[in-house]
Amino acid sequence: MIQDIAPHTFDNSFKQIKPSSKDFVLSFQGKTALTKSKEDFIQCPTFQDLSIDTKNAIYLFSIDDHPYFLVSDVPEQNGFTYQPLRPVTKSQPDYFGFAYATGFHLYDWYRNRIYCGRCQTKLQPGTTERSLVCPNCGVIEYPRIFPAVIIAVTHKDQILLAQYPHMKKQVLLAGFVEIGETLEETVAREVYEEVGLKVKNIRYYKSQPWGIVSDVLAGFYCELDSKKEIRLDTNELKCAYWISRDELRYGKENLDGSLTSEMIYQFKMDTYR
Repeated sequence: MIQDIAPHTFDNSFKQIKPSSKDFVLSFQGKTALTKSKEDFIQCPTFQDLSIDTKNAIYLFSIDDHPYFLVSDVPEQNGFTYQPLRPVTKSQPDYFGFAYATGFHLYDWYRNRIYCGRCQTKLQPGTTERSLVCPNCGVIEYPRIFPAVIIAVTHKDQILLAQYPHMKKQVLLAGFVEIGETLEETVAREVYEEVGLKVKNIRYYKSQPWGIVSDVLAGFYCELDSKKEIRLDTNELKCAYWISRDELRYGKENLDGSLTSEMIYQFKMDTYR
């Protein structure tokens, strides 16, 4: 998955450090990232690659003890251009893809948390932890993370696939955790709301940070506990259908770094239990 970058190591601990010439620069404009690419490979710029002011650079994290900084409004230069974020995060080397996804998570938080929601005073960076602090009323804002579930509903040798209106490919059911409910309760509720099915034996599989949309995803397998007839919520889904393991055309080439693709692949290989 996108976070699986071993043997490289990711360190997100808070530090107050200044950038050096060989440190990496992450810059975004909307949902595009500043990079240089050739086929499926990308290059993340360092400060020595760019002619920029380092005064407002924000330290984000390190990979293999190499710091990454967020710098806003970096102009395109020296072959580095703004390219669509999603393909960038799927490129090689994989640790750069993960760095761009996680960097975008923090970039999106910073750009949407400029003023205090209580008193409208401009927020200031925290000095002891990754936070934004209101100097007037003391409100503290932390990076926003939205918990959501990915759900593989199975019945004997079949799995339930769905297609959301904004997506071209078939995926698993998914939904956000609501107030006052457990992750397992979210699974049961989302399945019933979207396809009208009841489920049992809800089992946790894995989790994944998905910084592109500020999510943390928890994957679950569960089994059908009602009739197979699907009652589709057309406000949420374009279609949903059962498909057998033999009919499912899904191999390693379909693995795209997402929890969803890994869960479908594990079902196909019959190695998910």
